[in-house]
Amino acid sequence: MALMTKLKELIPWKRKPVETHEVLSLRDDINRLFDRFLMSPFDTSWPRLTGGGSEIEMEETDEHVIIRVDVPGLDPKQLNVKIRNGLLHISYEDEREWREKDGAGFGRRYAAFHRTVGLPDGLDTSKTEATCKHGVLTVRIPWTPEAKNHARTIVVSVD
Repeated sequence: MALMTKLKELIPWKRKPVETHEVLSLRDDINRLFDRFLMSPFDTSWPRLTGGGSEIEMEETDEHVIIRVDVPGLDPKQLNVKIRNGLLHISYEDEREWREKDGAGFGRRYAAFHRTVGLPDGLDTSKTEATCKHGVLTVRIPWTPEAKNHARTIVVSVD
């Protein structure tokens, strides 16, 4: 009986009750750790993740709509770019397995992402071009001649 009493005293969480906010804080820390790993499994440094992954930038010029997506460290040959129903779909999937030469160890890693961007009306999607350089995917979609002719500049009056 004395031994059980001594063991209970040695267990740190038995000395004082655990506060609810301490448990929630631990849970949040563990969730953040798993989110970082699942969103970027090939990145060992785990930098600050903004927006949950790849950043997307869209620019409209007189000639094209240009979409840029950050895809650092990804194999450009495995990027899948499609346009369907006025949406640009960009996806990537990579699965790797390896075994050590002596057969004692092995590993498997899987990474995937999918981004969808809504496109404006008046684009000639049949002439879309996509290039990837220095970890940035650039998609250029030209305007149709009708859309170019219908654009007009509006003068802003100042009071």
